[in-house]
Amino acid sequence: MPNIEISRSIPTDFLQIAALDRVAWLNNAHGEYIPDGEHVWRMWCQHSMMFSAKCDDEIVGAILAFACEDGRYCLHKVMVDDNHRGQGIGGQLFDALFQKLDKKKVECFLTVDPNNSHAVALYESWGFNDRELVKGFYRPHEHRYVLTRSLKTDVF
Repeated sequence: MPNIEISRSIPTDFLQIAALDRVAWLNNAHGEYIPDGEHVWRMWCQHSMMFSAKCDDEIVGAILAFACEDGRYCLHKVMVDDNHRGQGIGGQLFDALFQKLDKKKVECFLTVDPNNSHAVALYESWGFNDRELVKGFYRPHEHRYVLTRSLKTDVF
């Protein structure tokens, strides 16, 4: 297993993360739609809660959450390069993010395609157990679950 380093994403990471996102997005049911542009990745690297996984200075994974007006955080993206999956990188990224969120004492939510049972099971294993189905979330035929991870009260 290669040596993986997890660290906060920085503004200069945005081009590699945007490239990873373009490839990761193709795995979605509606992958033909254009993912977030490089500009927004530049802003997220600087202004959101974001962590990157690097292997030999190449970003092979990233996780991103941003603050919402209601005080919760939205887990917007988690992705790992296909060649590095199954090595625990996603778990390390979740750990890094949740340590920060739990320290802030905030809830976190995400959206997921209800037909993606693998992702739903993964998110539920990470504590996203409150589930709401929102029909027509993006377009009339595109439904999403909104999964919420409750506030962890045992963190100091």
